[in-house]
Amino acid sequence: MTGSGLDPAVVDRWRRLNGPAHELGSLRSRQVRTRGRHGIDAYADLVELEADDPDEFEQLALWRPFSKIIAFSILQTAARTRRTSARIREYPSNFLIVACQTIGRTTGDANGHRVSAEPGQMSITDSRRPYDLRTHGVTDATGIWVPTELMGAEIAGGATVSPIAPDTVLSRSCASLVVRLARDAAFGGADIDLDTELAAIEVVRATLEQEHAGDDLRGNPLFLREAVIDLIERNFRDPDFGVDAIARHLHISKRHLYRGLEGQGLSLPEMIADRRLDWACTLLAQPARVRLDGVAQAAGFTSAATLRNRFRAKFGVGPATYRRQLQSGALDGGEVDR
Repeated sequence: MTGSGLDPAVVDRWRRLNGPAHELGSLRSRQVRTRGRHGIDAYADLVELEADDPDEFEQLALWRPFSKIIAFSILQTAARTRRTSARIREYPSNFLIVACQTIGRTTGDANGHRVSAEPGQMSITDSRRPYDLRTHGVTDATGIWVPTELMGAEIAGGATVSPIAPDTVLSRSCASLVVRLARDAAFGGADIDLDTELAAIEVVRATLEQEHAGDDLRGNPLFLREAVIDLIERNFRDPDFGVDAIARHLHISKRHLYRGLEGQGLSLPEMIADRRLDWACTLLAQPARVRLDGVAQAAGFTSAATLRNRFRAKFGVGPATYRRQLQSGALDGGEVDR
């Protein structure tokens, strides 16, 4: 924080993390900046907002409504947000708020349970029930509002949303999907069609019913894509990691896996290789001069020769030449044509 409100450097990092804001179509994002005591007093009717120092409070919010869901992204200073029984009676809302943080920490009570959300973890808050949540320091939240009527008979009928298991393929994939969809829609200007909305809702619903999700969800291309991206991100440094390992993790055949990812642009081996090459570029850009053998091992390649061949095929130059160009200033900040 510098002076009061949000530090401009933090805001800049948040905007770069979420992607450039483009001019949107007929459903363009609603961008709202809330500041100080007046902003708190005029805040949304659904909740009560408090800040330890109201004069220094600031929130940036982007909202974009679609046919079924609402995509949003928020960055704010520390605050307490309460939805009381009185607010629920006066301003009813039948949505689940599905969000993921990358900055800060949130604690409190929601859905009748204690809540403690760290960066990278997804939370689901039922707007039909009281909640009391406090953010610690500058915190962000990116996600979607989903109508409860589309979340199955039990939840639509008023059942409590149970805490979700944070470290399963399904919950990690759901978090990745929700963040990607919200960023693309609210910041990137992407139009989300109804089929994509319903597929995302299906993944959220299955995340709440993980023990009953079964194999049907593995036919959902959005789930498969996000599950594959999550598995690649966690395992690409292992040179033995490949398509067989992904199929084993997801308990499906390779044929089913390939069929479910048709039309994704890159093949699975290309997706794994590209992530390894991205990490190799990051390592080559570091001031400490790591040997190519070390770069190859750290990026998941079986040898420096494999790294050189892949790198040259992708970027047109070898890794050693790329590093020399970086050092000479011929390339800006490690950027290559990817």
